[in-house]
Amino acid sequence: MEHYEAFLKSKNWSDNDLDARFINVNHPYSILISGDEGEITLRGNTGFDNGQNGEEIFSFTSLKELQEWFENNIGE
Repeated sequence: MEHYEAFLKSKNWSDNDLDARFINVNHPYSILISGDEGEITLRGNTGFDNGQNGEEIFSFTSLKELQEWFENNIGE
């Protein structure tokens, strides 16, 4: 999970509550990391819950998949 965190922090995504929910104020998404399941979920950020209840947009099972999504959809 540390690799995911380092990647997201390098893209200016932060986990302010230290609960594995990463947000970036410039994007309408939140990224939830489940360390036990090894899954990363991209959700719509509803604004008040940092994506906890937002609609699931994508699920990733590897850091490589997440990196490719960033390159293809965010341009980072």
